[in-house]
Amino acid sequence: MLLFDAHIHVGQFRDFYESPCELTAYLSSVGVTRFAVSSTTVCEENYDKVISEHRELKELAGDRVCSVLWLTPQSLHNGGAEAFLESGIDWKCVKIHPWLNFGGWQDDNGDREMAIGIARRLHVPLLIHTGETEGSYPLCFEGSIKKHKDVTFILAHGRPIGEALELMKRYPNVWADTAFMPIENIRKLCDEGLSERVLWGSDYPINKHYYPQTDAREYYLNLIRQLKETISAEDFELVSHTNFERLFG
Repeated sequence: MLLFDAHIHVGQFRDFYESPCELTAYLSSVGVTRFAVSSTTVCEENYDKVISEHRELKELAGDRVCSVLWLTPQSLHNGGAEAFLESGIDWKCVKIHPWLNFGGWQDDNGDREMAIGIARRLHVPLLIHTGETEGSYPLCFEGSIKKHKDVTFILAHGRPIGEALELMKRYPNVWADTAFMPIENIRKLCDEGLSERVLWGSDYPINKHYYPQTDAREYYLNLIRQLKETISAEDFELVSHTNFERLFG
């Protein structure tokens, strides 16, 4: 079984650090062949460390790695974005996080347009954290999605599912990943005929922060089992690896 994970993290997250070595070993243990990864260390605005982590991942995992450029509003104005772009890293996706950078990605401040411009320059998708908090609702980004039809937008988490569904039905340049998404919501996306724009994503290792008493490997494998039992074999193939290959190459 091929299994590609489109939402993975390396680096410092609050009280723990996931090293490139630990991450690649874990992903191999759960059967993940390829993965798209961003560094949570960017939240500390430590750009040199972020670049170092991505380079180490590439040395460890080679073509299994799809590096995701996580931008913060600060990085657009203090030289961080330029350092990322000049690092030589083959970025496969650009990411923004409206919840962690509250107010930083609003429609009227220009930063969002800059991030979209970088994604267009790199010819890669823009991944947007979505959720049920002010500034993170999927519909907050409809104007940008409609304006930039040549850019692919990925709604990370697809929350709330109603708004994610609405945008995916309305705009063919909108995708979603399944990070922390209930299995039932993945089925809703498939039942609506949207399985060709859904990416399996786990948000590992963030689950270790929220569920510290749960075995991380069993947690992951159980999610995969549930997904296989819930959607059709054809949809599972699309979600688990085919869509990833189409989008990231």
